[in-house]
Amino acid sequence: DEQYVLAAIEAGLDELGFSDHMPYPDAYNPGDRMAYDQLNDYIESINFLKDKYKDKIKIYLGFELEFYPERIKYYEEMLDKVDYLICGQHYKILDVYGYDWYTSDEDVLVYASQVVGAIESGLVKMIAHPSYFMLGRKTWSEACSEAAHLICKAAEMYKVPLEINLKGTKYGKSTYNGIESYRYPNLMFWQIASHYKIDAIVSADAHAPIYLMEMDFFQTMEKDFKDLGINIIDHLEI
Repeated sequence: DEQYVLAAIEAGLDELGFSDHMPYPDAYNPGDRMAYDQLNDYIESINFLKDKYKDKIKIYLGFELEFYPERIKYYEEMLDKVDYLICGQHYKILDVYGYDWYTSDEDVLVYASQVVGAIESGLVKMIAHPSYFMLGRKTWSEACSEAAHLICKAAEMYKVPLEINLKGTKYGKSTYNGIESYRYPNLMFWQIASHYKIDAIVSADAHAPIYLMEMDFFQTMEKDFKDLGINIIDHLEI
């Protein structure tokens, strides 16, 4: 954890949010999330670093959840332990069926309903990688457009920012219906988003400390999306 803090300080960041993938008592995927019995260690570690580096950087403690309505009470309990929650919907069915696999039109609309549910819950401060549903697809369809409109409409109504995700660029670009785009952040999604009054935030999604060092890339992505007419914010209100 401390290596992330040191990388963020060296990169000149004023704030750093830790939002590791939320653990669940009944699910464990060692490639994706900590075990539930590591929960307290995570909280204690970040709170220790908050104090140790308080004169150099503001640190926030959080979790990235997948949203399932039947788990609302659990999310509320977890929010009591941390500063904030964000939603990054990776799974249609938790740790069983992921959106990084082949994603049908039906799956895309389920994804949108899950993300909209997270927004409407009032529990999350941001939607991470909102076009993640394109990771497992080679074409943009009417269902994809419908999903984008549903997510953006909810984000506008509830004033929840959407993330321009730098980690998604690591997967490179593909051609969707003749248009070259990152899988996420996906150009077609953000072209639709540009028609809504939403805020967007560029975030590293740092699965390694080095991702926090790519400040030139942050600035490039900010410019690209401002050119689409999207309002870019530089921090979350926590």
